[in-house]
Amino acid sequence: MAKPQIINPPNKLKSKVSMGGPGAVDPERLARAEAVIEKMTANYLDWVEADLKKLETELAALKPGAAEGDERVDRIYRTSHDIKGQGGSFGYQLMTEVGALMCRYIENLKGRLSQEDIDLMKLCYKSMRAVISGRLSGDGGEAGRMVIDGLGKVAQKVKAAGGDD
Repeated sequence: MAKPQIINPPNKLKSKVSMGGPGAVDPERLARAEAVIEKMTANYLDWVEADLKKLETELAALKPGAAEGDERVDRIYRTSHDIKGQGGSFGYQLMTEVGALMCRYIENLKGRLSQEDIDLMKLCYKSMRAVISGRLSGDGGEAGRMVIDGLGKVAQKVKAAGGDD
């Protein structure tokens, strides 16, 4: 039996990051930025509550037959996108994942909205609401995996059934 060969790939990232001089990563600035984010984390729950309220209001008014590009769907998309962008920065990776799933679903909508499309968006909203109510920070562990897997399966099922037509 041949002896296995160990291949060490080149560290290309290290060669691209300046460790000293102009434009270099400054560890003190990085620490200050992390401290600012830590202070902002206390406000995140207020911000996300406001975003969830926006989603709740828009989803309650959303009706089947709305056209692709409808203003209400655009507002739902933008709010979900904000939630996606902020969640991981403030320790709620699961919010980022559910927000991303909702954004991808909306991005792939074709034609008029069906009730199944709306139901899936409401399911995403309820999942986000449960994450924040339960303070499921991080990836949510096993429960978080189950939520993401379940939402993904529902989205595929709706798509397969023609819910996005």
